[in-house]
Amino acid sequence: MHIEVNLKNQSKLHYLVELLKSLDFVESVKIQIDTPAISTPTIEISRFEQFYGSTKSGLTTDEIDAQLNKLRDEWERTI
Repeated sequence: MHIEVNLKNQSKLHYLVELLKSLDFVESVKIQIDTPAISTPTIEISRFEQFYGSTKSGLTTDEIDAQLNKLRDEWERTI
């Protein structure tokens, strides 16, 4: 059997290998690190898209914008 895994964080590869080795039905684990043959063009990602979902609040973008605007209004409010 062959399994292909793409990792976002290469430093966590050790944990994955140890987990696979700990399974009693796995005979062996072989790691082959491939370098991409073709470099992919970099795509400009907006700040919002980069961190989208990091809060995991379930709010829509409009709800988040409304909350931010409410906070900004509080900062500008005269006491």
